Amino acid sequence: MAFTGNDASLARLAAELQRGLSGYVLPPGDPRYSAQTQIDNGRVQLLPALIVLVDSVADVARTLKFARQHGFRLTAKAGGHSAAGYCLNSGGIVIDFSLMKAIRLEGDTLRVQAGTRWIDIYDYLSANGDGLIPVGGGCAPVGVSGFVLGGGYSFASRSYGLSIDNLITLTIVDADGNIRKLSADSTNPEDIALFWACRGGGGGNFGIVTALHLQLRKPHTPTMLVAQLRYRAEQAQDVLGFYNEWVETLPNELACYGIWGPYADPGSGKTISAFGFTCVYNGDAAGGIDLLSPLFKRDPFFSQINNMTLPQFETMVGRSTLVDGRRAYIRSGEVPPKGLTSGFVTTLDKFMTSAPSQDTFMVWTHAGGVISDVAMDATAFAHRGARFMPEIKAVWPRDDIAATRTNVEWAYNFFEELRPHFSGAYVNYIDPLQTDWKRMYYGDNFERLLSIKHQADPDGVFNFQQGIASAFEPDGRQPLDLSPLNRTFVE
Repeated sequence: MAFTGNDASLARLAAELQRGLSGYVLPPGDPRYSAQTQIDNGRVQLLPALIVLVDSVADVARTLKFARQHGFRLTAKAGGHSAAGYCLNSGGIVIDFSLMKAIRLEGDTLRVQAGTRWIDIYDYLSANGDGLIPVGGGCAPVGVSGFVLGGGYSFASRSYGLSIDNLITLTIVDADGNIRKLSADSTNPEDIALFWACRGGGGGNFGIVTALHLQLRKPHTPTMLVAQLRYRAEQAQDVLGFYNEWVETLPNELACYGIWGPYADPGSGKTISAFGFTCVYNGDAAGGIDLLSPLFKRDPFFSQINNMTLPQFETMVGRSTLVDGRRAYIRSGEVPPKGLTSGFVTTLDKFMTSAPSQDTFMVWTHAGGVISDVAMDATAFAHRGARFMPEIKAVWPRDDIAATRTNVEWAYNFFEELRPHFSGAYVNYIDPLQTDWKRMYYGDNFERLLSIKHQADPDGVFNFQQGIASAFEPDGRQPLDLSPLNRTFVE
């Protein structure tokens, strides 16, 4: 249910809630309120009734119980990088973790609070980690908790698995306001089931995560070889056709992510459509150069090689894929081995060379390796067999509201044309226009997730438009109904 009171009653309730918190309640008139409603995707403009800057786990539990008592809907915001903006809401309460960013190193593990971002961890480990790395995000400002709950692809994942495969424990506040510590070693079957569901089941479904305990890894060498290469669009069939087969021969230590978007032509200085790779080798530089030599032989117009720690590299390039307050619509897909066929590449070329906005770009994850070695039912993550995970970010200027439909329909049609090549989609790039989204995100794991959801949250406290128990389904008919992009909850 939703809060239906007036401004005076809201002010009284805000004061009542504040009296029991160590953090802060921000009503719309507070000078800090506006900044806390700004997230990475500037297209999302949602105004909650109250924002609560929690400062303890007790604050989270009290706020949740208060929301239930007074009829407020509730969402949680950690990094503010929800692709659909589901961390915010209209007229409800947002639990904001900006104040809870503590990090503590314990041997080869790391304890972090839910407000921590990957850039915080990279900076911390660069100073204190003795060469240890997390299995963390390539977009450095992204929040740790949301990233992990969806699975968590990393440049180190082919070597060490997904982020969820390196998660030791989670601390959550459940639907009744109870504080629970979840792990695979729990003696409580319900906690074991929740821990399974939280590893790949996506954020916002089963509880509010307040802290994570992460396994760190020691790379094979103190530094990693990282290379960036770019090619002209007209080389796509040749280079990507080769890449599609070549990656099947690579050791787990080498990950070669892809990117396609605008790039400055070094010859003319003009912006051109270009694609390329970001490759990270978990080993000695000489070995990495040998492995990458076939890519260098295919005539890139730009190439750069660095030998550095992974946290240093993440810090250097980690802002390059941000929307950064512009407007965006984001879609994803999961592609099986050798799935970048000639037809796939033709579609990439057709759409990426005709994008309506010069700010638009596409990236894809190179998966496999240790990710695929984990049993399909070991976690809720449903895409262990995928080799690539493409993501399109249609991006346009924040002040150009009129360009919304053109850019959204372009990106929607792009990935609908690619859909026959997809085995699923990635819940961390949750898309309100994604049809058949339960199967696409969760595959054969959905029914088990739904059963756990009904047991853990029978009253639907954690419910949103594409929450596990939601009946929402977009129809996909043209012209597209864009209203799902502008809300968190379905009435």
